[in-house]
Amino acid sequence: MIGFIKSLPNKFNYFFFNKISSKNHIFNLKIDTDKIKYFLELKNAIDKNNFIWGGDWDKKKINISEYRKYSASYNSIHQIYKEHKDYKECEEYKIKAELILNGKKSGRGESLAELNDYFNSLDKLKISLKQFGYKSQLELNNNSKKYDEIGVVIGGNSEVIKLEDKFGGTHRFALCKLLEIKQIIVSVKAIHKSLLEKNDIKKIISSQDKGYIISLLQNKVKIKK
Repeated sequence: MIGFIKSLPNKFNYFFFNKISSKNHIFNLKIDTDKIKYFLELKNAIDKNNFIWGGDWDKKKINISEYRKYSASYNSIHQIYKEHKDYKECEEYKIKAELILNGKKSGRGESLAELNDYFNSLDKLKISLKQFGYKSQLELNNNSKKYDEIGVVIGGNSEVIKLEDKFGGTHRFALCKLLEIKQIIVSVKAIHKSLLEKNDIKKIISSQDKGYIISLLQNKVKIKK
């Protein structure tokens, strides 16, 4: 009875709003880096708070080879570590510096000094990745950031699609590509509704066992390492 009562909010959200909260359903996977062959522009992302995305959003994916044209974060890593530009000359730094100077939030610090510190920290990240490979937040003892890995969504054909930005891990992903690191940890933020059958959804919105739900979702995604 208690389990039924606890499941009522999930059932209400799904049947009335067609939503399943991403909060309790995000999960991590270790995959080969080259499994990420596409990315999705933010304008085509459905709902950050919904774990099940319906529609044809996955048909709007773009080949990962085009990612530099869309993401200042991704492009800047290439500019700094492949083209050997000073970080203050890279695309992202210029954008963030202008925001700070105009009194706006940059997401990389509240002052130019903090922004500089952040970009200098990328050197340490690069060295760590080169020496140890990709380490998950749990391996780094950042338990409160368990799902702060490389943010992806899973399309209707089980393709792994990198989210443009704002979902985590763009700098790490770019460095892993440049360093040719074979395996990474991704955080699955949403999956296509077509991957689930009605009975699967019923189990997800009724169960309070997160381990069971995550196991069910991992089996449905069917991504080989």
